[in-house]
Amino acid sequence: MKRKIRVGLDFDGVVAYNPFRIVRAPWAFFKSRILGIRKLTFFYPKTNFSKFIWKLMHDSSIFPAKGKNLLMDLVNNDLIEVHLVSGRFSFLDDHLYSWLDRYGMRKIFKSINWNRKDKQPHKFKEELIRNKKIEIFVEDNWDIVEYLGESNKNYGKRVKIFWIYNLVDRLRKYEYKYPYLEKALEAIIKEQ
Repeated sequence: MKRKIRVGLDFDGVVAYNPFRIVRAPWAFFKSRILGIRKLTFFYPKTNFSKFIWKLMHDSSIFPAKGKNLLMDLVNNDLIEVHLVSGRFSFLDDHLYSWLDRYGMRKIFKSINWNRKDKQPHKFKEELIRNKKIEIFVEDNWDIVEYLGESNKNYGKRVKIFWIYNLVDRLRKYEYKYPYLEKALEAIIKEQ
């Protein structure tokens, strides 16, 4: 019998297709080269207006990513245990659950974790990966992939970080690099 692999999945850009992912690379360039911000930080909207804009941006995660059916099959056949680990801030929690319910996906996750205390998303994910003893984590944000890879070096148990790349980042070299969820899941099956 095959061993069940404990997998963590980011939401926006991994479980849910999000066309705004393409903005990440130009924004990262602008932050570091123009604004001179070198430390990995994510903007937290504080005003009602900025939260409204943030909600609109996250509403762009409009349908499941390619691989939803394979994900459900792997869970239903007891091949993987899946934990949703979303860096979304607390004010977006209702949207997350309604999206999962709309596509019949809430019950496939062993746990659904979102950033209730509004920590920096990369720190939140790092903590959850360790607490849930996740073996493979699938993320679409290159900055977070890079951070988790570095963090992983200082952590006793090796966690594989799979990256769902976007059109702009596609030429970047990385060992566990996939165009969409389905390809990452196919690679996870081979890990068994």
